[in-house]
Amino acid sequence: MRVEVRCFLAAGLLCVAAAANAQRPAATPALPSLSADQQAALDQLSAQYAGDLELHQAWYRDRQVMYYGFGVSPQPVGVGRVLWPIHGFDLQGNPVAIRGQRPIFSTLPGLPGYSGIFRLAYVITADRVQPNTIRDIASAENLVRRGRARLQETNVTYNLPITPQGTRLPRDSTAPMLGWYQGRDVQFFDFGQSAAATAPMMAFVTGMDASGEPEFLRAQFPVIDSLPVSSPYPDFWEVRYVRVDSGYSPNALKGLAAVTSSGYLIEPTPTIRNGPVMFVDGARVLRTPSPLTTFADLRSPFPPAPTVLKVP
Repeated sequence: MRVEVRCFLAAGLLCVAAAANAQRPAATPALPSLSADQQAALDQLSAQYAGDLELHQAWYRDRQVMYYGFGVSPQPVGVGRVLWPIHGFDLQGNPVAIRGQRPIFSTLPGLPGYSGIFRLAYVITADRVQPNTIRDIASAENLVRRGRARLQETNVTYNLPITPQGTRLPRDSTAPMLGWYQGRDVQFFDFGQSAAATAPMMAFVTGMDASGEPEFLRAQFPVIDSLPVSSPYPDFWEVRYVRVDSGYSPNALKGLAAVTSSGYLIEPTPTIRNGPVMFVDGARVLRTPSPLTTFADLRSPFPPAPTVLKVP
């Protein structure tokens, strides 16, 4: 009888140990090598460069708006790739997230093709991979070639600007999301569906300095003529200079129609800015985030291991 009890207890402990092993994360994948340019771009995203992102003011048809400034983008606006490993889709066609799995980005600020706009593709793995064992584009594509996953491309692009880790958005308590680039941690914000198309932004200048740089009329807010009413949201602004004279009173012009009919010289520039509008007349704009946020499972990738009770 004692032998049977001991065997039963031993078998039970083996089952518990097996369950605990199944819940342990897989070994960390080897990190892909980086070029000097890639490493330099990653270095610029470290926490030492973090801070509160600047919130800029502008005019929209005599109404005051505020937008976040994520810097200058190339022209034309580049479109990167973001891959998201998932289990599959539910009956409503929504992605079923892998617990804790982050998205994987193809490029970074400072590298070719980066603008903040990314086209989403799903890596459908069923239950063949553990969370975050896929951390770079090449590994995901290799999984597809081996027949262990299926790649489902979309035609939808999202504004997902990548920022230094620890960067915060003023007047917004939304936590940033985490992703992967070449196996390394990156932080990004999700502003929802956005197109690579641009809309005009009128910036006011009084002339050019000796080096050919514009002398901005700092007291005048830029003027735009698009708001994020429905997706895809107009987040990318093609900057044009409005050259005003000394008799102009700052903020006398607050709408695009007024600017274009003012008679002031309007000059095109090669500058494109990523600036999602977030406040209109002080009220927050409601924007629908991407599936990366809407359907994410942000729990720890692995549930706590079961407690093993000691048998007296």
